[in-house]
Amino acid sequence: MGQEQSVTERDKASPSPSVVAGSTLPRSPTKHAGTALNSRIQPHTNRVTKKRPQKIRKDTRERKTIPFGGIPIPHRPPFEPEPKQTAMSIMKPVVGKLPLTDECLHYVDVCEVPQNLQKYFHQRYSIFKFYDYDIRLTNDAWFGITPEPLALRLANDLPSHLYSTPRRTTIVDLFGGAGGNTIAFALSEKWEHVISIERDASTLACAQHNAEVYGVSGYITFIHGDCLDFLDRLKHHPETLDLSLREKCDMSQTVLFASPPWGGVDYKEQDVFDLSTMEPYNLEVLHKACSPMEHALYLPRTSDLRQIAKLAPKGEKIEVVQYCMDGASKAMVVLIPEAMPELT
Repeated sequence: MGQEQSVTERDKASPSPSVVAGSTLPRSPTKHAGTALNSRIQPHTNRVTKKRPQKIRKDTRERKTIPFGGIPIPHRPPFEPEPKQTAMSIMKPVVGKLPLTDECLHYVDVCEVPQNLQKYFHQRYSIFKFYDYDIRLTNDAWFGITPEPLALRLANDLPSHLYSTPRRTTIVDLFGGAGGNTIAFALSEKWEHVISIERDASTLACAQHNAEVYGVSGYITFIHGDCLDFLDRLKHHPETLDLSLREKCDMSQTVLFASPPWGGVDYKEQDVFDLSTMEPYNLEVLHKACSPMEHALYLPRTSDLRQIAKLAPKGEKIEVVQYCMDGASKAMVVLIPEAMPELT
């Protein structure tokens, strides 16, 4: 009896929450012990309620910190490191042969030719002697291709070759186009290396195909890229050129040939052609990009000689040659020697 009485008195003195009227808590001591941490007893009542979990709201307001001085500090975005500057990619020669596209055309009949190209189509055998052997041209290439007789004569006339002093071994056709001058350089057999640069993939595919027609594709290194980018790398960042290009393009043994676009056929309307209006590269831009290497510029026959004379190195003269075909002048070629460093 004494033991039972002591238990009853203890229960009365400390009533268990599990037996309080209105309680919804489980009677299991284990579960009760776990839920007691999240429970509270309301004041002045014997009712036990379960604490509701707080709903976390995402605060999208701009936070400002107010220091002791009372001046709010403006919100600053989180720190983001500056992107790492990637190194220039390596410029490499074309491996294999680019596929011919829908722009690489071979017209058979004049009725297929656009109206503005029919004049050039009638001269197709002067442009390429073996035109009927599936020569391919883009529509834009018809305007800029050098006629084959002129290209062959020019390739033989260039004074810098294997037997010149100093010895020249490489010629770079900066505006390779569909291959007119490039093929002539390879046929001349005066150069150990012939390099052709063209930035339009379809035109370059035509040049590779036409070089195969003439049997000289194995003697030409083709580069798909921009010629001014190539020259900048050659002069200032040679490490960004493929090793094979660096070995072929020793600046002291390389001659540059540039037959740039003249800006359409509008140049014929000018009695004296202003070379500063050539597009996309005018005379000054081309000369600066090619210097100090020896270079030849293929220009309109009516080019302003006063502008050309300014290109002569100090104390030297430059050679200007008019190239004719069928008794008519077709183009002017300016031969600019290598600029020697000034003595200090």
